[in-house]
Amino acid sequence: MEEEKKEHSVGWSYDFDEEYGENNEFVEEVPVLTREEQEAQVKQTLRDLYVGIGIGAVLLLGLGNLILLGSVKFSLGVLAGVVTAACLSGYMYHSVLVATEYPEKQASGYMKRTSAIRMVIMIAVIGASVFFLGKHGLFGAVLGILTLKLSALFWPVIHKYNPFKRVK
Repeated sequence: MEEEKKEHSVGWSYDFDEEYGENNEFVEEVPVLTREEQEAQVKQTLRDLYVGIGIGAVLLLGLGNLILLGSVKFSLGVLAGVVTAACLSGYMYHSVLVATEYPEKQASGYMKRTSAIRMVIMIAVIGASVFFLGKHGLFGAVLGILTLKLSALFWPVIHKYNPFKRVK
């Protein structure tokens, strides 16, 4: 009888003291990464975002030109938006790395300032596209900028299948 208990208990023992803290709250063990490992993860995320932005740009240009019968103004708007999205993601990468060097309160203020700068850049690009390219340029620029959001939405899939992924 005891031999059966030993067979069934192998591999099923739990030590609840390691998983739950003093107040019975779940304690998740988070691996401590070095600064270099953190930067490598952020760089890989940036590469994944660039791949997603590129895929989104190709899809937008293809579908938009099919629907609008080859509108040059739409294409220029999309290109302006995609370049803006790529620049904004690079600026976010730089902002995150700089913010990690500051104390928490200063980092929060720094990230708010950089977010406001990114918003101003987006508004300026959209305004320029309206001024120079008209309504088709406006739609193209807005959709081009939204490729950054689309890329972030599909990040898990892009990260899994990214051909430019760096492996250790």
